[in-house]
Amino acid sequence: MGREADRRTVLKATAAVAASRALGFPLALGVSMWLTRVLTREEFAFFGVLSSLAILFAMFAQAGFQTSVVRLLGEAEAGDETFKKPSIFYASVIVTFVFSLILAILFYFVGRGLLPDIAGQSDWLFFLAAILLVARSVNTVAAQALRGIGRVGASANLSGQGEQGGMIRCLAILAGFALVVTTGVLTLEAAIWVAIAASVLCALWSAIILLRHTGMRFDARDIARTMNSRKQDNFNMMLSEALVYWTGVSAAVVIGGALVDAAAIAGMVAAFQLRNILTSPMTMIAGAVPNILIRLHREGDKEELERVLRTTASVSFVICLAACLFLLAIGPAGLRLIFGPDYGDAYYHLAIISGGIVFFVYCGLSGQSLLLLGDTRVQRRVMLVVTAITMPAYILLAIYLGAYGVSIGLVISMVLQKGLMIRAVRQNLDISTNAYLDPREYARAFRMLKRIVANRGKQGQG
Repeated sequence: MGREADRRTVLKATAAVAASRALGFPLALGVSMWLTRVLTREEFAFFGVLSSLAILFAMFAQAGFQTSVVRLLGEAEAGDETFKKPSIFYASVIVTFVFSLILAILFYFVGRGLLPDIAGQSDWLFFLAAILLVARSVNTVAAQALRGIGRVGASANLSGQGEQGGMIRCLAILAGFALVVTTGVLTLEAAIWVAIAASVLCALWSAIILLRHTGMRFDARDIARTMNSRKQDNFNMMLSEALVYWTGVSAAVVIGGALVDAAAIAGMVAAFQLRNILTSPMTMIAGAVPNILIRLHREGDKEELERVLRTTASVSFVICLAACLFLLAIGPAGLRLIFGPDYGDAYYHLAIISGGIVFFVYCGLSGQSLLLLGDTRVQRRVMLVVTAITMPAYILLAIYLGAYGVSIGLVISMVLQKGLMIRAVRQNLDISTNAYLDPREYARAFRMLKRIVANRGKQGQG
C-alpha cells in the first residue's frame, strides 16, 4: 500500500469514527445541561461524581476483560479455536457481574465518602448508586465485545464508557428524562433510575447483536477455562488503565467530590464536561489510525510515521485551540447560557484548564504511540511518576484551594503527563508526535488533503 493510499485510509477511518461519535459528545453535554437546570448544584455534583466514579469502578469490576474480550473474540474471528466465541462473551459478562456485585456491596457500606454530601441523602439513594455502578460495568464489557467481531460503530454507540456513554445510551437517558418530566418531576433519584435503565438496555442490545453473530450455545467448562485465561495480561492492562484514570479528569472529579463541598464543585464538574468535547478530535483520530501506525513502524518508514502522527495532531490542535478561544471569548455569560444561570463559575474553571487542554492536544498521540509501537513498560513507568506527583497535588490543592485547586491539579497532571510522554517517545522511538507550529506545514497538509480527495473522485468516476 502506497503513502497516498495510507493517507486516504487515515482520512476515511477518521471520518468514520467522527461520524459515529459526532452526536455522542453533544448528547452527553445535553444530559448535563438538562440536569444543571432541574437539580440543585449539590445534586448535580453527586450525579457527576457518580458518573466519573463508574469509570474507575468498571475498570476493576471487569478485571481486564474489557480488553481481553476484544482480543479473544478477534482471534476467534481470525480462526483461533482455543475458546468458543459464545463462551468468551459469557465469561466476560459473568466475571464482570460477579466482581461488580462484590465491589458494589463494599461501596454501599464503606465507599460513601467518595460521593458528595447532599441534604436529605438516604440509604436508598446509595443503593441506587451501587446498582448503577453494576449496570454500567456490564454495559461497558458487553459493548466492548462487539469490537472483537468488527462491530466498532455499534460498540461505540452502545458503550457505557465515558461520562454518559455512547450515543444510544445518551439518547436513552434523554428519552427517559422526557418521560419522567411528562409524568412528574425529574429528581436526582429519577435521574439515576433512568441511567440504570439506559445501561441495561444497551447491555441487552449488545448481547443480542453479538449472540446473533456467534450463536448462543456454550459449554460451562469452556466458560471456566476462558475465565482463567490470560490472568497476567488482564492484570497488567487493568493496572495501566488505572494509572491513566488517576491522572485524568475522572480522578479529579472523584477527588473533588470526596474533599470539597458539593455546591462548590458543581461548576467544576460542568466545565470538565467541556474538556471532553475539546479533546474529542484527538480521541476520534486515536481510534482511526492504530493499524496504519503499526504497519508503518514495522516497515521502518519513520519519516511517514512521524508525518502521520504530527499531521493528525496538528488537525486536532487547530480545532481545539479555536474552540478554546471561542469558549473563553463568550465569558461567564456564555457558560450560564450553556449550563444555566447558577453556573457562571464554570467559566473560571474552564479558563484555568484551557491551557492544559491545548498543550495536551498539541502533544498528539504520544501515550498511544508508546503502547502501540514501543515498550509498554516505558509508558507504565511514566504513568507511575505522573500518578505519584499528581495524586498528592490533587489532594493538597483540593484541601487548601477547594474546587479551583482541583482544576489547577488537572492542569499540572495534563502538562506533566504529556511532557514526559513526548520526551519518552523521542528517546524510545526517535520520532515526534507534537503538532506543527510552522504555517507552511499546514499549507502542505491542506494541499495533500485536496490531492487525496481529487484522486478519490477520479477513482469513483473510473
